[in-house]
Amino acid sequence: MNTAQVIPFQKPPQPKQEAGKSMYSDKFVQGYVMSSRLYRKEVWPFLSDAARNVYEQLENWINGQLKETDHISHRQIQGGELKGSNKLSSATVSSGLKELIWFEVVTVIEKNNRIGNKYRINEVSLVEYFEQFSALEIKALRFSNESASISEALQLVKRQPISNESASASGSGASIDIPLDSLEFKKRTSSVDNSETEIFNDSVEYHEDNKNLYSLRELAGVYTIQTDLADQAKRINPKLDDSKILSELKNFAQWSTSREKTTAQGWMNYWIYRIQKLSTTKAKSSKPKSKGLSDAQLNYFVSELCNYQSFKSKHSNVGESQKAFETRISSNIRKPEYADTYGPYLHELGFVVDLGASL
Repeated sequence: MNTAQVIPFQKPPQPKQEAGKSMYSDKFVQGYVMSSRLYRKEVWPFLSDAARNVYEQLENWINGQLKETDHISHRQIQGGELKGSNKLSSATVSSGLKELIWFEVVTVIEKNNRIGNKYRINEVSLVEYFEQFSALEIKALRFSNESASISEALQLVKRQPISNESASASGSGASIDIPLDSLEFKKRTSSVDNSETEIFNDSVEYHEDNKNLYSLRELAGVYTIQTDLADQAKRINPKLDDSKILSELKNFAQWSTSREKTTAQGWMNYWIYRIQKLSTTKAKSSKPKSKGLSDAQLNYFVSELCNYQSFKSKHSNVGESQKAFETRISSNIRKPEYADTYGPYLHELGFVVDLGASL
């Protein structure tokens, strides 16, 4: 019987794997990383636009199934590598990262002030939190700066003693009384206010029926925003002259470039708050003995500055930890000679403050 000849087939050469390179690397560099269904259904609906945009950018940098990134800087998270492509502002990246970390959607697994941090994307759900507490209550907790995460914040709330009044007024039995942003707003569980009450008499309505979101530049192409803002400034403070108002409008326009899009009413609210703060600051500075910034205010400024990438890249030292960096800046910011150095960065972040006059 004849034996069949065995024909050898040569195995095609396999691409050589580079040393230290993950077998998944090419897939993540050249392919598409799909967000998990859990994130899309139970996290995304509760996040701000800033947090959503930052999450998408972080997805571009994860390597492997653990969804961890290499060291990435704020500038890399901003994107915009391709000519003409959109780029997130530094303020958007800082705000988005803070929100994602507080909600425990993202964890910082390694810190490095020079080359950026390492992050891990977590598979979590936010549904339970928003079922227990209202969005306003959770926002108040997040901006109170009294806790590092949402789970820690809610544990603190649950340990607080509950009075009979708050227990009867709130169906959940939990009462939150924490400052909201820098306005020291406190949420009270009370009966519904009558919309005709005195506090609404002087409210300014500006195209509130238009719910479209605009940048300030885009809004200027829709309404006579410059004239409208100038007129509103005159109503708030008739002593402001045209040159001062124009100067504030230019500062406001520059400040707006780092803000998220909002409604026409939202931009008017920003402007009113700015002019009111300007008038208050001017009135205080006219007094012979003005009270300087409190430690709490200075500490808040230090926290914002030390997490602002433009500031960190110029003022942090090689090998310096974040804690040591913040301690050094906290000491410096209380010295008048640093007012001109740190003041412009605070203005970029949207703060209307004169460090030199406040120290």
